[in-house]
Formats: sequence, C-alpha cells, structure tokens
Amino acid sequence: MADAYLSWKALHIIGAVLMVGNVTVTGVWAILLWRHRDPATLKHMVRGILWTDLLFTFGGGAVMTIAGIMMVRAAALPWRDQPWLRHGIELLALSTLIWLVVLLPDQLRMERTDPGDMARFRRLFVRWSVAGWLATALLYLALWIMVTKPA
Repeated sequence: MADAYLSWKALHIIGAVLMVGNVTVTGVWAILLWRHRDPATLKHMVRGILWTDLLFTFGGGAVMTIAGIMMVRAAALPWRDQPWLRHGIELLALSTLIWLVVLLPDQLRMERTDPGDMARFRRLFVRWSVAGWLATALLYLALWIMVTKPA
C-alpha cells in the first residue's frame, strides 16, 4: 500500500505544480503583454492562454484530482473528518468554479473580440485578470493548507 500511496502522491504533486505554475506564469505573461496593447499580440496571447489552460491547468488539475482521490483511497483516509483536506478540496472547487464560470468564457470572448474594439477587450481583460488572480490565490491557499495541515 505504501508504494501505491507514494506513487499517487508524486503524481498529485506533479499535477499541482503543473496547474498552479501555469496559472501563475499565465498571469505574469498576460500583464507583461498587456503593457504593449498591440491587438495582434493580445489575440495571440489569448489563444496561447486557451491552449496552455487546456494542457496544463486542466491536465494538471485532472492529474492532481485523480491522484488525490487515489491517495485518500489507498490510505483509507476519512477525508470528511480531516478539516485540512476538506478545506483544500473546497478551495480547489471554488477556484475551478471561477475558472469555468468567468475565466474560460472571458478568454473566449477576448479571442473573438474585434481587434479594433480595445475598450471591450480591456473590460474583459481586467475582469479576467482580477478573477484569475483571485482563483490563483485560492489555489495557493489550498496548497498551503494541504502542506501545513492546520487543525
């Protein structure tokens, strides 16, 4: 059992690194590219974010979630009785909800925005950025809780 648990734990950490790393780096690159405000660059940026979200945010999140479930099963851990685990799951769920309800739709809207309509693009970008940094902060808090396991 210990070997299976440790294997799932390694995958869980790899998934978390991929997901949290991608959302952090995406936010930083988006800010750097926004400074130039070149419509072609912004359109390219949004398309890149969509692809990296699919590969790393969704992919890493899926690996992390599946491995986490398998860790709980391998350890026969009563997760409902573990506040740190329950809170970590809740924060991940809330961050995912923000991603699905605000971030992805705004990314698609930004990609479809006419390059000449910078006012619309700016409104979408600002909302996407604020919601994105909030979702990212929730992931960092979940990571902190999962590592420190407060009572």
